[in-house]
Amino acid sequence: MTQPVASILADTLANHGVDTIYCVPGESFLPLTNALRDRPEIKLVVCRHEGGAGFMAVSHARVRGEPGVCLVSRGPGAMNAAIALHVAYHDAEPVVFLIGQAERDELNRLALQEMNYSKTFSDTAKAVIEVIHPENIAEDTARAFHIAQSGTPGPVALILPEDLLYGQANAVAAHPRAKSAPGVAPDQMEAALQMIRSAERPIVIAGGRLHGEGLADLQRFAEAFNLPVATPQRRFHTFDSKHPNAGGRLPNRANKALLDQLKTSDLVLVLGERMLPSMTQNFTFPKAPVADQPFIHVWPDAEEVGRAYSPTIGIAADPHQFLKAMLAAGPGDVPAARQGWVEKLNGLHRENMTWRGKSSNDGLVFGNVIAAIDKNMTDTAIVTCDAGNFSSWMAQYLNMGPGNMFVGATVGAMGPGVPSAVAAGICSPGRQVVAFCGDGGVMMTGNELATAVQYGVPIKLFIADNSAYGTIRMHQARSFPGRGYAIELQNPDFVKWGESFGARGILIETEAEVEDKVAEAMAHDGPVVIHCKISLDHISPSATISGIEEAAG
Repeated sequence: MTQPVASILADTLANHGVDTIYCVPGESFLPLTNALRDRPEIKLVVCRHEGGAGFMAVSHARVRGEPGVCLVSRGPGAMNAAIALHVAYHDAEPVVFLIGQAERDELNRLALQEMNYSKTFSDTAKAVIEVIHPENIAEDTARAFHIAQSGTPGPVALILPEDLLYGQANAVAAHPRAKSAPGVAPDQMEAALQMIRSAERPIVIAGGRLHGEGLADLQRFAEAFNLPVATPQRRFHTFDSKHPNAGGRLPNRANKALLDQLKTSDLVLVLGERMLPSMTQNFTFPKAPVADQPFIHVWPDAEEVGRAYSPTIGIAADPHQFLKAMLAAGPGDVPAARQGWVEKLNGLHRENMTWRGKSSNDGLVFGNVIAAIDKNMTDTAIVTCDAGNFSSWMAQYLNMGPGNMFVGATVGAMGPGVPSAVAAGICSPGRQVVAFCGDGGVMMTGNELATAVQYGVPIKLFIADNSAYGTIRMHQARSFPGRGYAIELQNPDFVKWGESFGARGILIETEAEVEDKVAEAMAHDGPVVIHCKISLDHISPSATISGIEEAAG
């Protein structure tokens, strides 16, 4: 018996557990919109820009640990969403992008908004699947979800010709395909176990593929084996920053004293993180392609293990399964000297995270705001962050643990801060959501504040306004001292801007205002925009523009 193709697609999405789709409406997929109208179990979140919708789907995948879904129209809509495809690919987040296409009988004629998506997304999608035959709609959709979640997770583009969605098909909705998980080979397991047991100065770097119970088992593993745990860029929630086994953070340009110590380690164990520039300090720790110390890499994809590095042991396995195997084997007798190593790293870490108030003549030093937020943030808060040097203050001074979730683009894209916060509040309601944006990034996708207000998401949006593209100014100071150029920004009054959307607006200009106004913002039961007029000179916790230029001569 035939039925509408759009209905088969909607039922297949429901069978795959999809309860939220982020979209900008488009005429190329109207039959699917119509079918979803009759399925109230799937919320269709209407966004203001396809880039915002895409960022929301990536955030959904990060927060929920399951595929996010983004629905956009053909051509221009797809290109607006392309930035989110790029982020999902580099951040290894499973996202299925449902993308419209011109009618099949018009293809290859330069039809209205026609694109060759296989060419366009060949470097940013795990797969591009164009549905040609109506009877294959369910099969192709199930394949898209399977590929997005298998091995190294990532984005898949499912292309939907307009006329196909209006048609009928003799097919039924598909269910998820069984996942096959790579495992730990016994000989690798034994070799890794002996290396972990015998190392005097080991360091564990815990990444983004650990979720939920995996994070709880990570803490048990660290405690049982007496191991220090470092958290990489944009993954600061994976280990409790207040735990005595916390071994530091590895953001971009990590603290030199801590990094110098970590380079003396006699074992590096990377669990659930790819070996990307931001985590590895541009491939210097561990050193690429061959590390200066024994190196174990655990990642659920054999192709990725060994791609940029030659690990001592490369294990293609779910990092949580690896942790379970290690806990089952037990620590044995670990070296007594390890305790001193753990304490040394933890001491450096605690020293690095201790805020000591600063002030400046050209605006608020942003660390003061972070310290106040730290006092008012819950243990289950979701933190989202845009790209920019302002984020270094949060990376250094904001405490987080496994009850929290950090959402940010490791690839460094500008724009995810606000959309990520909106999606976090929608897909994980009831949790505190704190978003950080610079004055550059917030003007790229800040219009999604309208989506937050529309769907009742009480985000707390802190805007770090130094009237400049600060990161570019920092690089100019290093490379061309005294020649800052093309970085100035003329900004709106962000208090009035936020209020025009229906959010509350709060201005912070001086250190004396910080404590009370941050507490007021965090206690408010609706969305709040907190406009922080920050110093440009104090560009990061460890540097000033004037100091960089002086050192550069």
